[in-house]
Amino acid sequence: MKKYILLFTLIVALSLTGCGAANDNVVHRDGNLIVTNYSDYEITDTTITHLGKTISVSPKAIKDTQICYFTIDPADDYVYTVSFVDNNGEEHSQEFTDNFTEDAQILIAIQYSDGVWTIDYDK
Repeated sequence: MKKYILLFTLIVALSLTGCGAANDNVVHRDGNLIVTNYSDYEITDTTITHLGKTISVSPKAIKDTQICYFTIDPADDYVYTVSFVDNNGEEHSQEFTDNFTEDAQILIAIQYSDGVWTIDYDK
């Protein structure tokens, strides 16, 4: 029974993630954590972890100005990590602490400049 509950939870979590292209038909999705790739390179496996456990993952490749939407349950002082795999197969990550509510959206930007990948708040 526990396996079925875990499987159901995983399916629901994966259904709440998604990526959309800003330069194609824009699909506005629900999500309170929004990750945007501002680099010229594709990234894959955008993942959100909390306390070492994967909360949500989008294996889909996203290009310049494409967005991934994630839904995090409301929580105060929520410590989480955003990670992705770059075009060379290397993983990059950054830890954040935020308050999640149903109304607030946290915006995260992924950028590549002068040979360095950065993950920071989107301004």
